[in-house]
Amino acid sequence: MLLDALNALMDIWVLVAAVVGIVTGIIIGAIPGLGPTMAIALLIPVTFTMPPIPAITLLLGVYQGAIFGGSISAILLNVPGTPSSAATAIDGHAMAKRGEGGRALRIALYASVAGNIFSCLVLIVLAEPLASMALNFGPAEMAALMFFALLVIVLFGGGVRLDAALMVLLGVFAGIVGLDPIEGTPRFTFESFAMENGLQLIPVLVGLFAMSEVFLKLFERRSENQGEMDIPEILPSKVRFIDMWRMRATLLWSSLIGTFVGILPGIGSTVPAFMSYSLARARSKQPKKFGNGADEGIAAPEAANNAVTGGALIPTLALGIPGDAVTAVILGAFMLQGLAPGPFLFRDYGLEVYAIFEALILSSIPTIIFGLLLFKVAVHVIRIQPRHLFPTITILALLGAFSVNNSLVDVWVMLGAGFVGFLLRRGGFPLPPLLIGLILGTPLEQSVRQALLTSNGSLDIFWHSNIALSIFGLTAASILISVVISVLKNKRQKGSSDA
Repeated sequence: MLLDALNALMDIWVLVAAVVGIVTGIIIGAIPGLGPTMAIALLIPVTFTMPPIPAITLLLGVYQGAIFGGSISAILLNVPGTPSSAATAIDGHAMAKRGEGGRALRIALYASVAGNIFSCLVLIVLAEPLASMALNFGPAEMAALMFFALLVIVLFGGGVRLDAALMVLLGVFAGIVGLDPIEGTPRFTFESFAMENGLQLIPVLVGLFAMSEVFLKLFERRSENQGEMDIPEILPSKVRFIDMWRMRATLLWSSLIGTFVGILPGIGSTVPAFMSYSLARARSKQPKKFGNGADEGIAAPEAANNAVTGGALIPTLALGIPGDAVTAVILGAFMLQGLAPGPFLFRDYGLEVYAIFEALILSSIPTIIFGLLLFKVAVHVIRIQPRHLFPTITILALLGAFSVNNSLVDVWVMLGAGFVGFLLRRGGFPLPPLLIGLILGTPLEQSVRQALLTSNGSLDIFWHSNIALSIFGLTAASILISVVISVLKNKRQKGSSDA
């Protein structure tokens, strides 16, 4: 299978897709205010006519490139291009201020590639066994699993839990618009024939993550002056293999943390970046160097946040449960290509999936090449203010929404989702739980109803399954851990205020 998948990669268009995706991702990631979620959402309509392997390779290349690209502005401007690069800014910018910006960028690049390769190897090893195990899941087990995933996103996704819970419920509600999947009766369609197909995923996610950003900047009075900021000069410098080898333990621990946290739904890549940074400082023999430009202070968060990419794809592809907003968007791209993520993905489309995995690993080569080439260009790229790109983003969003079904209804849905996303963001509500609720809401409802139909309406079907009971045990343990973390956090805050 692996060799067959490698042969499938021997296509010039896969290489072109990987290069275009990585370069686009690095540029998008380097511009503060933009991010991989919006870029991937806008590019999905572009991939409609492409074969699955180059299409997904293009989007995953954007994901990889953007995570690394975020470190460029973090190091040179002390303004993280993506939230996951915030930890990199601590030591990266300190190093740049003393004239070693080139060295900091190279360490970030090599650590990013190391974290990505590690997580992709774990992805190849774990994804298929997990999917094979999930083949034994019936409707009751799948319902328990999706309920667990939604709860974990609420409990550990960061921010106010009530806000996240409301967003999940809003997403689930949006998912039930259309025809009832079992009885065929219309629900919340307002007698509109076009709405009987429900809210299409692509227009909704383009609206939520791209159009809402445009609306947000449109109504934002504060002007950005990033172009006037002082950017340290990038002087010629080298990072030798031996320099990275000395940090092998840091890279390994950080990659492990990033991959493991990436597997857990809803946590994202910011938390493991700071966890790895703290661990690297705790293990260091010279902890006082951290904060003043330590090599490990850059390598640890970069290896961790890039390792999240492979880790987050494990539950996304094996179980059909996205871990964060980016993987939720990528899940939508898989579905559009006919590769429905879940237990049957590896059985039905093993060749395509393994080809994509191998493309992820092999794309490390163009990442290094174009990452090094773009260092000089980055100085100019990060001067671009996001608002100068928004006319282009608006046009792409409109064309992308229309191209889904050649329907103006999808354009209105996209604009409506954008306005709702704008209001929610202005109100401080997180959007990722809404999108994940939208994706998981429909299959959760179907699984619950199928399970109840099988058992003639009895809830015993959930208690007579050892797998479902185990998942409910994990759900209870998650609630307990969340309560303990909250109590400890409150005690610490109370202690700090008393002191």
